[in-house]
Amino acid sequence: MNRKTITSWIVNHPWHTIILWTVIFIGSLPFMLNLTHQFKTDGLGVPGSPSQHVQDIVQQNFGTLANSTATVVFYSPHPVNQPEYTQAMTQILRAMRKVPGVASVPSVHQLIMSSDGHVMYGTIFFNHVTTNSLADTKAVVPIRQLLAKTPPGLTGGLTGLVPLERSFTDQVDKDLKTAEIWSFPLTLIALVWIFRSVIAPIGPLAIGFGGITVGLAGIDLLARVIAIAPEVEDAAAMIGLGVGIDYALLMVHRYRLARQQHTAPDAANLAANTAGRAVLFSGSIVAAAFAVVLLVHQPLMRSMALGSLAAVLATVIAALTLLPAILVVLDPWLDWPYRKALEKPSHWWQSWATRVMKRPLWSLLASGTFLLLLAWPVTAMHFWNPGVDTLPASSQTRQIYDLWLKHTFPGVGSPLWVVLKKSSSVYTPSTYKQIQAIRTQILRQPDVHQVLPPLPNLPAAAFKAPPPAIFHDALSPSKHIFLLTVFPNSRGESQATQALVRHLRSLSYPFSGTVLIGGGVAYTVDVIALILHWLPIVAVLIAITTMVLLFRLFHSVALAIKAVLMNLLSVSAASGLLVLVFQEGLTRPITGIGGAGAIDWTTPLILFSVLFGLSTDYEVFLLTRIMDYHHDHYPDSEAIAQGLADTGRIITGAALIMVTVFIAFGVIGLEFMQELGIGLGIAILLDATIVRLVLVPSIMRLLGSWNWWPGT
Repeated sequence: MNRKTITSWIVNHPWHTIILWTVIFIGSLPFMLNLTHQFKTDGLGVPGSPSQHVQDIVQQNFGTLANSTATVVFYSPHPVNQPEYTQAMTQILRAMRKVPGVASVPSVHQLIMSSDGHVMYGTIFFNHVTTNSLADTKAVVPIRQLLAKTPPGLTGGLTGLVPLERSFTDQVDKDLKTAEIWSFPLTLIALVWIFRSVIAPIGPLAIGFGGITVGLAGIDLLARVIAIAPEVEDAAAMIGLGVGIDYALLMVHRYRLARQQHTAPDAANLAANTAGRAVLFSGSIVAAAFAVVLLVHQPLMRSMALGSLAAVLATVIAALTLLPAILVVLDPWLDWPYRKALEKPSHWWQSWATRVMKRPLWSLLASGTFLLLLAWPVTAMHFWNPGVDTLPASSQTRQIYDLWLKHTFPGVGSPLWVVLKKSSSVYTPSTYKQIQAIRTQILRQPDVHQVLPPLPNLPAAAFKAPPPAIFHDALSPSKHIFLLTVFPNSRGESQATQALVRHLRSLSYPFSGTVLIGGGVAYTVDVIALILHWLPIVAVLIAITTMVLLFRLFHSVALAIKAVLMNLLSVSAASGLLVLVFQEGLTRPITGIGGAGAIDWTTPLILFSVLFGLSTDYEVFLLTRIMDYHHDHYPDSEAIAQGLADTGRIITGAALIMVTVFIAFGVIGLEFMQELGIGLGIAILLDATIVRLVLVPSIMRLLGSWNWWPGT
């Protein structure tokens, strides 16, 4: 049974299809609502990297030291170590040990006091390893409840990895609800304006919101098999909602045109087999792009790709099956309150295309230069792995973290591990001297604040006795590994600390064994190196895949190459603006957004994958109409102008919807979603205006008959 046969059955049995989708939708709701409880970070490292190697070594040799942690912080504007406060701290810390999931809690005497005497802090260890820290987030709420019981004048708080994961998950859930609340009315208003109808928007909204419900339910099922990180939910919802409404909009437009000459079932059938082909093609490009991203050997990136893929597939299937049925059922009221078709070609678009094609070379150079200038900042793009700074300023986790750093030093929350490993014992007089020399060497490096443990001189006889207590968390039970903990001067999210990791790895150490640098910032360095390696490979593979599929559709080498180049230009220009806004903070004085000095490392690959599919969608929709006129023997210039007149309004309207959805997600709390939402919004806006309205007609005018070579 082929697609045309299925579509024919759907339009002739619309209520059967709607009832089936209603059952699927209702059945998906419990899974979608359960998704928040399925998130895991297990295995979200960089397999085979030095940081992962260090993590494995520490986990195998140092017990709970590799487990997920939180930092308990006590603050007072008065001296924090006065008896009344220490007694309260003792009671709170003792109660924390009884919280399920907690492995160890320091005593009040083990807390470290800041040099100004206003802060005392210590590390809480949980039951799971760092790579599965989300499993420990259930303990955060009862611990915070205990910390709320401090006496007047003393403030207790929790920060660090596990509270960050908890805050991050809660923020994702909150942001998704906020974005959906804002995007629904904004999208509805835009759809009513585009269709001049209050009934026609029902189809696109049903596909968009129904599709992401099913898509998120699919992600819930995936999360039972593989690790799915919290940020996947927001990204998948935004992408699924955007493409679902976009695809449905194009099909409704085609249906209304066909309805002027056909019955409702025939018009729905025609729309599904014309605009539906563009939807299927575009969805295939997006799916292929995410499939290519799966090649990246990084679990978080793969979970992002799989989650987004599930959302896109759900919306594509809904657009191709549910929407034709909805259109047939709603047909008598589709244009209400207007009773006449409003889907007529616009003379403005035809006039615009004619003006552009009168000076095609000038139009090409002007618009191309403008986009290249926007893309130029990409050459200075830096990446980071956002931590607590990605949370809103109102977050308790962030406030306690900032308070902690203010009274200590910026790098206190971002220690690095230096693993010194030998096949024989490292606890010998000669090797100990080497370790002392290495500690001194590291301590002298720029941007190093402290190296622990301290290494006092020991007599030869000491090495025959049990190691001192200060080596408890530094010397492995086998005595084959020694662990140094390095605290940088700069915050862990900074470029300076990344540079320190690279610098420490480049040094030559006086050690007759293996030296490895690990820790949280080392993971960031390794994942950025991985992305920089894979980004050009993924880009080339997606571009080639798109080019091949476009050639099969249009049988034109020039159109396939042009489409890929236009997509690359749109993505590059949007990425350049992202650098200006989020890395350099160009708009921060006005919007309060950006200025971090870097871009989230996950943004470029996801941005590239989504945009290639969406931009191709508009390309196919426009070129299909131009090709129809070409096949009807229209002169090239007239075919281009007429094709743009037929599709210009709906492409611009579709872009408006996409921008509305993406910006709605882009203004919510987490910076990752701000980057992705605003980046996608900017790129779609550029693609639907400068690219489709100026570059495409001018290039096609210059290519002339080469547009159709070699043809069918």
